[in-house]
Amino acid sequence: MVKIKKTKNFSETITENFWAVWFLVVITIILVFTAKQDALANFVWQKYRIANLAILLDKNDSDLAMQIGNYYFNGGAYNLDRAKKSYESAFNLKPDIQLAHYQISRIYFLKGDFNSALDEINKELKLRPEIPNSYYVRGLILGYRGNFREAESDFFKFIKLIPSQWAGYNDLAWIQVKLKKFQDAKETILKSFKNIPLEKDRNPWLWTSLGIAYLNLGEYNKAKEAFLSAEEKTNKINADYFWSAYPGNNPKQAENAYSQFKSILNLNLALVYEKLGDFKKSKIKYEEYLKFIPLGPFPSEAEIEERISEMGRRITGTDK
Repeated sequence: MVKIKKTKNFSETITENFWAVWFLVVITIILVFTAKQDALANFVWQKYRIANLAILLDKNDSDLAMQIGNYYFNGGAYNLDRAKKSYESAFNLKPDIQLAHYQISRIYFLKGDFNSALDEINKELKLRPEIPNSYYVRGLILGYRGNFREAESDFFKFIKLIPSQWAGYNDLAWIQVKLKKFQDAKETILKSFKNIPLEKDRNPWLWTSLGIAYLNLGEYNKAKEAFLSAEEKTNKINADYFWSAYPGNNPKQAENAYSQFKSILNLNLALVYEKLGDFKKSKIKYEEYLKFIPLGPFPSEAEIEERISEMGRRITGTDK
């Protein structure tokens, strides 16, 4: 009698084959998913703007992380925390990526964390000391920290690298006023007009800085003309244009910031008119200032009301 060799039954064979095939399918899916993960991250971001999922999926594409960061840093939306997270993801993927530390520094600066901002911009400068804007940002940070001489040095570097950018001159003049270098501040703004003639015809910021320099030098008529020129140019722009000079700031604050700028101009003109003995115009400008008192180290409502009363007494000749 012939012996028949025992074999696996049909169900056992099918079961083993099923798990073998399933294992191969899973491995294939994992490999394909890993290979296509960055493409999927791009799709999730471009199609649906789901930042957290895109960052989670993004394993290699540092440029995508920067793109997401720029979008949330006033490039379409405004969310500083999401922007910061995206920039951090970018340099985690590529430690030497350009501008990630720079952008994080700007975010810390806007949040008022000047120490962290300085640390980040120094990292950027260590990676790429040739990028001019890093010196400008560090100058701002140092200025707000009260490190005025270091800030002045950085703004000089920025202007040397990009002499056609008006903001460098304006903020250098701001620092020079802080250092009581009023003549230097005046010369800085006049130099900006020489190097960038177009700005002389349209830039209220530069004219305001020139007025402040003249005011502190005691050249009150020149200060008046500078502030009036700044006022004229300010009235020709709107809040959105004004706020475009402050990239990275919350667009919802544009109207408020524009109103503050105009209010400070009113205060400066009030001071100049008072110095020139034109008490009627001084009183008018103090009253304009009182309608919108800006944030910061500016005269309070009570102080301005006292100045208005004083101007009234000067006008009627009843001051003693």
